[in-house]
Amino acid sequence: TMNDFNNYKSIQTPIGGRIYTLYVADEHEKRVKGLSGIRHLSKSEGMFFKHDKMGCRSYTMENTHVPLRMIFIDENFNVVNEVDTKPLQRNEVNPEVDFMYVIEILGR
Repeated sequence: TMNDFNNYKSIQTPIGGRIYTLYVADEHEKRVKGLSGIRHLSKSEGMFFKHDKMGCRSYTMENTHVPLRMIFIDENFNVVNEVDTKPLQRNEVNPEVDFMYVIEILGR
């Protein structure tokens, strides 16, 4: 388990045939921190970012040590874009579409 996330709510959801435990980042500080600093992420854990409204936002991966798959989701829970990131990636991630939620899971 990602022991940093004891004070986070978590949800279970199937993605691509596997059940994931997603830690919910539903407050500004939690969204800013995201998965930065994490050195290991299991294949069945991730983070669910919950924003208050639709919008196009950028994410930074500068302090993220694991490759991530970011899944961008609209207010109707439709996937609107997916982006794969590299560890410590310098350029910001912007899906160039409006979204309300993001799921981050281990990438390749």
